Amino acid sequence: MHLIQQEEPSEEFRAAWVAAGRHIQSQCDSGLNWIRADLNMPFIEHLSFRLGNQLFFVFIEAAEFQLAYRYDGFISLSKSANATPCVLKMGKAVATYEPTNSGWGLTHAVTNEPVDPMALVSEELIEMSDWELHDFAISVVKGKLQKEGKNVYSTCSDFGINPSLWFEDDGQDHWVVINEYRHPHSFNGPPEDIDQIAEFVSARKATGYFAIVGVVNNDDPFDPDARVNGNYLPLYRGHAMFVKFTGIEAV
Repeated sequence: MHLIQQEEPSEEFRAAWVAAGRHIQSQCDSGLNWIRADLNMPFIEHLSFRLGNQLFFVFIEAAEFQLAYRYDGFISLSKSANATPCVLKMGKAVATYEPTNSGWGLTHAVTNEPVDPMALVSEELIEMSDWELHDFAISVVKGKLQKEGKNVYSTCSDFGINPSLWFEDDGQDHWVVINEYRHPHSFNGPPEDIDQIAEFVSARKATGYFAIVGVVNNDDPFDPDARVNGNYLPLYRGHAMFVKFTGIEAV
């Protein structure tokens, strides 16, 4: 449970980041779903996306960002999400940035071998990692707050960082701690350490909330007699889900 202090990326890096995102998008006509497509802090990966049943985390090497200085954190995050850790090296050509490698331009952060995301996609059913579920729950809360006109200016899917989300409304800052569960498990109230979190961020003079997001496989029959071996269906990556979320609650 901690806050992360990060320096704003330079304009040079932002230019490389924009070019990198456009390049990745141009490699795939359809089916690419962005997970991280912004530089709102805090962040470890610079871009992340899902293609079919595969996740890809991208570290962009350009300007002040070099993987060697941030390798452990990036690899650890990728492992926890069951994602392929990729590096995209961007070089400046006259006034614009371009990938230094051909094709997708991606290399594996561990093996340094070229990565072709399309070649890794398969029909295998892959169960969502806890990181994916947490990230999805944050996106659910973020989406509802934005529909209500709130300005969500920071989110973080790292389990070790709380609060998970910050937003602004009428000039006032607010924070939200988000818990999620896979049906039939559930949370019935705020997390046990909510008071510690509130004390930790008290200097920000912000109002605190918590949110609980429940998720179940959309194809689950909700009938104990109809389930395979009596079990609920797992949450599969890229498959439809039913979500239970009633809104944020004040601490």
